[in-house]
Amino acid sequence: MSAEQTEILEGIRQKIQSAKVRLKEQQDENIRLKEQYEDLQKSDQQKQSVIDELKQKNQKLSLVNGIMADGEETQDARIQINRIVREIDKCIALLNR
Repeated sequence: MSAEQTEILEGIRQKIQSAKVRLKEQQDENIRLKEQYEDLQKSDQQKQSVIDELKQKNQKLSLVNGIMADGEETQDARIQINRIVREIDKCIALLNR
């Protein structure tokens, strides 16, 4: 092999080695990002659960306040109670199928 061919071959080897190093770095970065994504998803699910729980508590408090109040608020409470009773009736109907 001539010196020129050896030089070209060595250049190709260096480029391949460089590409391998970059590939490994990208794979490591990809793994890190996947782990970070999974952590963020778990965090999001936990926060969503808390939000749902707080919404339920807020609805219950609103209902209690409506029952204890006078006038329009009592009417709102009755409407909410009727809505909840209808939802329960629907659930019972689905269970009876």
